[in-house]
Amino acid sequence: MADEKRAASDPLKNAEPNPRLTEFSKSPEPWAEMAKMEWGGDRTHASTIQTLIMDADVSQYPTFEKKLLAVLADQQATAAAQDFVCRMLRLVGSAAGVPALAKLLADEKTADCARYALQAIPGAEADTALRAALGALKGKAKAGLIGTLSARGDKEALAAIKACVPEGGEVGDAAALAVATLGGAQ
Repeated sequence: MADEKRAASDPLKNAEPNPRLTEFSKSPEPWAEMAKMEWGGDRTHASTIQTLIMDADVSQYPTFEKKLLAVLADQQATAAAQDFVCRMLRLVGSAAGVPALAKLLADEKTADCARYALQAIPGAEADTALRAALGALKGKAKAGLIGTLSARGDKEALAAIKACVPEGGEVGDAAALAVATLGGAQ
């Protein structure tokens, strides 16, 4: 029993257990529960995590990033959970999260949420991951990626973006706009 480990001089040695703390200890762990989140379902755990992140000090970001990346690594994490994690990584992500997000770029189902996070992560690692995915995507996902490269001001992607203009449609339109934004001639 915990009281046996308390010093004889401890004023709480014989105190009754705090019922609030006892009930709190029965609460599910929000990070594990958030990984099971479904679209339109209970978002209580996600809201708890979002509040923690929004109220966090910058020095706490690496800890939160590790927890978020652990959810992304969980093969059982739902699409809704992955989307939420990417939104939170947009706030606290760093170069450490780029490899996990780059994997999501390869799938058209998760490319948008991954690039949303990567767009806000500073550094060459994010630029490299975004450029590498350009050839793997098609349609709306590729057009979005081109917009992200443009928004980041990635002039190193200019040649690859110019090569997308002849594709026409939404990809060609996004590429033409990005070329104009990045200052390249068509």
